[in-house]
Amino acid sequence: MVPFVRRRADLRDHPGQVALPGGGVESGESAWEAAQREVAEEIGVPAGRLQPLGAGDPIYAAVTNFSVVPFVAYLPDPVESFVHDVGELEGVLAIPLDRLLDDSAWAQSEEPWRFRYLAHEGSTVWGLTERIVFGLAPKLRQALTEDQSRDLPAAEQ
Repeated sequence: MVPFVRRRADLRDHPGQVALPGGGVESGESAWEAAQREVAEEIGVPAGRLQPLGAGDPIYAAVTNFSVVPFVAYLPDPVESFVHDVGELEGVLAIPLDRLLDDSAWAQSEEPWRFRYLAHEGSTVWGLTERIVFGLAPKLRQALTEDQSRDLPAAEQ
């Protein structure tokens, strides 16, 4: 499962949208340190529990003038539930990784604006979040392939 957050409708940036946990880099911290801090603040996973698998290419969000550095990480010991920051978020939406990586699960919007989106449990992943997921998909597929090959008995490899 991949945790997404549902942003509150009264926020200035990306109100009401589904997003990945994240936020700005504070003075003196790296992008990875900021990512861990934001995950801890937004969904309650303590910093240091995430194992990084790599970073994606920076993505520019013209609407908000953000440059986003996305990371792929996993949680070796999954949490039973996420505790979200009610000051920023309406809740957490867990989407199965195989659904995110299934191209047939994604739809294309109609005119006048064409974009890819994923509908899941009454929410929609689109926009910047879709661009991040799409950009990270090759790293996610590679990590899954490597993980599955480690699980195979030696004779099957």
